[in-house]
Amino acid sequence: MQQKHIVVVRLEDIPNYSEVNAENINSIDTKIGDKVVLYFANRYDIGTVISEEKIVEENKIDKKNLYKLIRKINEQDLQRLKENENKSQEAYKIIKQTCLNYELPIKIVTAKYSFDRTRLYVYYIKYQHVNLNKVIHEFAHKFKTRIEMKQIGPRDETKILGGIGVCGYELCCKKWIKKFESISVEMAKVQQLALNIPKLSGICNRLKCCLAYEYEFYKECVSKFPKIGSKIKTAEGEGKIVSFDCIKGLVNVEFKKDEDTSAIKSFKFQELQK
Repeated sequence: MQQKHIVVVRLEDIPNYSEVNAENINSIDTKIGDKVVLYFANRYDIGTVISEEKIVEENKIDKKNLYKLIRKINEQDLQRLKENENKSQEAYKIIKQTCLNYELPIKIVTAKYSFDRTRLYVYYIKYQHVNLNKVIHEFAHKFKTRIEMKQIGPRDETKILGGIGVCGYELCCKKWIKKFESISVEMAKVQQLALNIPKLSGICNRLKCCLAYEYEFYKECVSKFPKIGSKIKTAEGEGKIVSFDCIKGLVNVEFKKDEDTSAIKSFKFQELQK
């Protein structure tokens, strides 16, 4: 059975990173972190090696999506990347102004040339239905390349542009998140956070991705505690659970002294189970 030398490469697409298999056809000595030039479907791309080389049997490879590793990037490639960045910025300004002139209900977020400049990717947010065929043909004629309009959402826009979160660190979506998860208000409820939507929202005006980080822990923890509002017997009498602290393992119990006054005391959850 014929075998191929394969490395996994992360393509530097935006807003998301995609990982592909690349055949090391030239037996290049690669290591994790190397920038390389790939060939696939009549175009060249840049990627980053993210795995050690492995030998894979040919019948276990998806040949339709198999890239070819051509070389490690060299000085000429780095110069081309710099030129692409400058040309992309120029294209962005022209495309943005053109869309404003046509009063199109879209927002141009960014534009980026592929490594070989056979494609110009235009990322935009659409506010209402609009036919872009006219401007696509105009852009193709202007830039002498294939235009690919890619509609994205507010979270994608923030991932592309980046920024600093309220925590003081670089936005997670920009730094390391590969794929967005579904975030819900339920995640905030389970973690007993105040349901102040503006404070729970990120720069993208959507619920913060970090609400998911500790959700599973709190979900499991909350399931072990009695429900808020339920009655419970303690050494100081019967009271009503008003809240609890998963981290410290505390249960806050309210005791009614009379109709107008009450007191809240904290108990170790383990003590209440005895």
